Amino acid sequence: MSNLTCATSDDISYVGNANFLISQFIDLIAVLITFLSSLLAIHAVLNKSIFTISTKILLIQILIYANIHQVSYSIESVELIYKTLFMLDEPCEIMQREDHCAPYLEIMLAGTSGMIYGHTALMLERLFATFYDKKPSIGAILSVVLFISSASTGRLIIWNDPLKGYVIACFVFPAKTWDRSNWYFTVCTALGLFNLVVCVAVMRYNKKWEYETRFKVRERFQKREVIDSTETICFLTLVEFIFMFIYSIGIMVLLNLWRRKAIDPAQFNFWIVWFYTIPFAACVFPLLLIHRINTTRQIRSKKITDITKTKQSQDGHINQMKNMWN
Repeated sequence: MSNLTCATSDDISYVGNANFLISQFIDLIAVLITFLSSLLAIHAVLNKSIFTISTKILLIQILIYANIHQVSYSIESVELIYKTLFMLDEPCEIMQREDHCAPYLEIMLAGTSGMIYGHTALMLERLFATFYDKKPSIGAILSVVLFISSASTGRLIIWNDPLKGYVIACFVFPAKTWDRSNWYFTVCTALGLFNLVVCVAVMRYNKKWEYETRFKVRERFQKREVIDSTETICFLTLVEFIFMFIYSIGIMVLLNLWRRKAIDPAQFNFWIVWFYTIPFAACVFPLLLIHRINTTRQIRSKKITDITKTKQSQDGHINQMKNMWN
């Protein structure tokens, strides 16, 4: 009977090939970019953006979750790189106990879930901003719900698991939680699709509203900040949806194929590291957020400058404002 505390030949092949090593170095670069760009993104959100307080609360919370994941993942990644370079000839020292990994897994899942659930919270906040006379408290309420749900995700997945086995890395789900992990990936996919549907619906509503009020300059001007903010949130949601969809669907499909022995271990080991797109999702979020804030700021400044510098009749000024909001 094989020793469960020792790495199998497939485990050694997984951590010992160049594909795995390259992926880990790329992930560490993504971690560094995430940390540095998050500081700039928080500054931009607080000082340069037109977002409401509710939106700012949720955006900063998502940035925090992104860094929670990246820090916890980078610790495990550095350890795996060390094992790849120096411990492949010690297979019984590579594996880690599931109970030892449980706290790390919970923290990483809190970060991952926080990013995924956070985009749903943002879309709900945009719904309130679009259709209701929203109060600032909605952001605080959604933030509390986001914190509770993300913090409890990891604990729910490993609930009642004896955690007596061994895993190659702490970001690997324990063997007896596979069924629950499938539910987790299903929920992530469903939330991503929900965010996509809400995003499209809100954008279509805003376009229709702008068309119907094309001659009501004052109303359009007052609503412009809400529309600009919503466009930014929808852009971020659409990009993050791509990464999260690859993560949830890709990992779920690969794990089920592997459990049914429908895929070769070498192929599974090659693809699994690239379908784990969370480090990239966390990396691009602050970068895209900074880009959208700066772009929106430049466009609004240009419109204001064009209005103040142009000398024309009152009728011409009104026509320009109407065209500007079309």
